[in-house]
Parts: sequence; C-alpha cells; structure tokens
Amino acid sequence: MERTVGFIGGGQMCEAIFSGLLREEILGPDQIVIADTSPGRLKELAERYGVQTALNDESGVGALSAAACDILFLSVKPQVARGVLEKLAPALTNQLVISIMGGVTIAFLEQFYKGPVIRVMPNTPMFVGCGAAGLVQGSHATQADMDTAVELFSAVGKTYVMSENMLDALTAVSGCGPAFVYQIIEALADGGVEKGLPRSVAQELAAQTVMGAGKMVLESGRHPGQLKDSVCSPGGSTIAGVHVMEQRAVRGAVMDAVDAAYEKMLEVGRKA
Repeated sequence: MERTVGFIGGGQMCEAIFSGLLREEILGPDQIVIADTSPGRLKELAERYGVQTALNDESGVGALSAAACDILFLSVKPQVARGVLEKLAPALTNQLVISIMGGVTIAFLEQFYKGPVIRVMPNTPMFVGCGAAGLVQGSHATQADMDTAVELFSAVGKTYVMSENMLDALTAVSGCGPAFVYQIIEALADGGVEKGLPRSVAQELAAQTVMGAGKMVLESGRHPGQLKDSVCSPGGSTIAGVHVMEQRAVRGAVMDAVDAAYEKMLEVGRKA
C-alpha cells in the first residue's frame, strides 16, 4: 500500500494493528507515524519496529505530524475524543480517518470532520493475525475508503462490515471477549495443576484446547451445542463436567459478562 498511516495514541490496540500490517508487509516502517504523549512508549515502539514517532505534547505538534498522513487512526481513549478532535479538525483536509475509539459514534466524529470517516472496533488478537474487526462506513466515506479499511484489517484477521447499531454488541463479544476467554484458559490450567500437571504443560494444553475448539466451530460449520454433544459420551467424564458447569451457571455468567460490557460501552459513548 503506497500510503502513509498515522496513529494518534500509541497503546496496545494501535500496536496490535500496525505490527500486523508490518508483519504482513502491507506497510513499511517508514510509512507509519505514531503520536503519543509518552516519550518512553514512543522510544519503545521506535526501537522495536523502526516506525516514525512524534511526541504529542501540549503544543499538539506530534498529533499534527500523524494527521498529515494519508490515513489517520484515532486510537486515544474515548474520554479525550472531544479535545483531540477539536484540535485536529482544522488541520485535516481529506484524509481517511479511522476511529477505533470505543463508543464514539460516527455522528459525533462528523461534528468535527466532514471528510471520510470509518468507525472500527478491532481486538488484541490482531497481534497474532487472528483478530476480528467490525467496520462502519461514515456518511462521507466512499466505497473505495471502505475497501482500503477492509484491506488493512483483513491483513490482521477477519472483518465484518455492519450497521453502527450492531457495533457495541460486537465490541462486547469480540473486543472484550478475549479477556473472558483468558479467564477460562487460566481456570482450565489451574484445574490441571490441581490434578498434578506442571503449570507450563497445563497452560499450553488449556490454550491449545481453546484454540482447537474455536477452529472446530469455524471450520466445521456445526453449532457449538452439537460439537459439545459429540464429546459427551453417555455416562462419561465430559458430561459429568458439563453437569457441574450447568449447575454453576457458567453459560449464564458469560452472557451476563457480555451484557455488562455492552452497557458499559454505551455509557462510555454517552460521556465522550
């Protein structure tokens, strides 16, 4: 891709995206500018990836350096979205702006910038090329703009183009979901350790099992309930464990976690 890409905010999600683009050779280090308020973080990213960096101090020069790129990612916290946009808007011409700020709507973004805007909710498994991203097209963005965004995010995982009213639900499942799954992996590993497995073996077994189960769902096309039934032999150990999970309302707890994450995302958006 023969374009320059700027990121305002150099956090974990920003790194997950641009590191994947570098790994897949969609972009080179000289095509990426990261602006952040932390000199230490910028030094770390520059040394690790060779990307260009710009300190975003009170003068805002760093953010303006990133904004001069062809594509601009807004990857700051939603709470500071208004302040960032108020400073940036006068410097923007017709750059493609991609917002990954949770809860911040297209309508809010377009109050400040009348150019092409696309709202995206990615997730951290983009670090390993297994991300999931929902994309929403702004009213001034063209199909060519959407194609560019899809190309970028397809390089680091799967993309889902959708209407904006679905995006917060996607965030609660795929954006927050990795944390829920990590807890399950940790619990499986703890159970193995309790029964005598070395910690390193138990953790790897748990992670491999979750990865394999997910791949079975994706590649078999079968409902997770069917796949669960196929593992549960009559009177066997698996159904005994499933019984305990049902008694402890594991499914209900996970659904409640998604619901809590969804409601929090709405709250964050209202405060932007």
